[in-house]
Amino acid sequence: MDYFKIRGGKPLNGVVKVRGAKNSILELMPASILTSEPVILHNVPCLSDIETLKSLLENFGSKIEWDKENHTLILHTPKITNIKAPYDIVKKMRASIYVLGALMGRCGEAKVSAPGGCIIGQRPVNIHLEALEALGANIEIHHGYIVGNAPMEDGRKRLKGGKINGRVRVQNGVNITTHGGTVNAIEAAVLAKGETIIEYASLEPEVDDLINMLNSMGAKITREKDGEIDIIRIQGVDELHGTEYSVMPDRLEAGTYAIAGIITGGKVEVQDTDVSTMTCVIDKFKSAGAKIIPTENGFIADGENIDLKAVNIDVEQYPGFPTDMQSQFMALMTVAKGSSVLKETLFENRLMYVPELVRMGANIEILGDSLARFNGVKKLCAADVMASDLRSGAALTLAGLVADGETVLHRVYHIYRGYENFVENLRSLGADIEVCEEDHIVE
Repeated sequence: MDYFKIRGGKPLNGVVKVRGAKNSILELMPASILTSEPVILHNVPCLSDIETLKSLLENFGSKIEWDKENHTLILHTPKITNIKAPYDIVKKMRASIYVLGALMGRCGEAKVSAPGGCIIGQRPVNIHLEALEALGANIEIHHGYIVGNAPMEDGRKRLKGGKINGRVRVQNGVNITTHGGTVNAIEAAVLAKGETIIEYASLEPEVDDLINMLNSMGAKITREKDGEIDIIRIQGVDELHGTEYSVMPDRLEAGTYAIAGIITGGKVEVQDTDVSTMTCVIDKFKSAGAKIIPTENGFIADGENIDLKAVNIDVEQYPGFPTDMQSQFMALMTVAKGSSVLKETLFENRLMYVPELVRMGANIEILGDSLARFNGVKKLCAADVMASDLRSGAALTLAGLVADGETVLHRVYHIYRGYENFVENLRSLGADIEVCEEDHIVE
């Protein structure tokens, strides 16, 4: 098991290229089994989560070629040979649940273990199951497995169009929608007979990436607005064909490297990214005092000689500030002048990294459930700390880059799930960081 040694105090400068979005590729790969023809994906990051999902799809009969050097995946599923997604694979990654909608769409039946992944709060799958039931599926839970069956239609099991409600809850007058439920509903509905309407659909750009790829395969999917309700309308088709498609850039990776430059007082150019998907995050960088300079294919995050100011963060659904960026941004706020209040509105366990930052000298008050005040300090100090999930691992790395002394970060396997060549990229910017191997398992 690897761990990082991080010696802080060096400004990071240089150029880093962003790869394809982890949160997108994990939706596009399951969608590939909706056709019997090859699907070629470009700009695919080399992540452990992709390896996990590759194994799961191969379990269904997919033949997959992964050219890591050229960041290309070729996925071909001429026939589904197995509809069971086993616990030993699914437990490793929550995004495995996306195979449920794809299997139901292609085969009209599925047996999928309840998902695993990062421990960041309750993320029930009831909306996913209700969506499938709205499309005519019979859903039962047997021994930890979700078992779905579609009715017989024209001699085969096939879902039928219906109306799906993607709203999870109303919070402070805001409709909280389901990202994962929207994904599963889309993948289930593209081959259903008739029209499907998803009300309160997720607006995340990664969902649009899925829609764009499926439309390139022959699907008929559009976004609409009915007053304040965001709608996805799907006209079911009989079959989809193969495609060649490039994965959207990872806005979360881009934001993380930008903070690496800002927090260390350096200047980092982030290339091959789409700033239109990062408006809220970039606005917060500017409010904190960082200089953000647009470029032809990205932006420069300049933290040189700035007066870093505290900025409040309310985590919201897209286009608001993303939950997957809050821990990294709050690492920045630990050394900002003044006090900033963080309100995490989506996941109740997303502040598990706070005690680790406190170990490094951060001054943080927990004010309530998913609410904290970060009081900026002049310097963080090195300590032994532990990542509890993917984004907390990135945040603690960022803190280590600016801390006095040598920070030792354990459980960095979380980071490998979402960042390709994370250490190598930071080193190329001037970071003093190395990967070491544990001689024992950290409890």
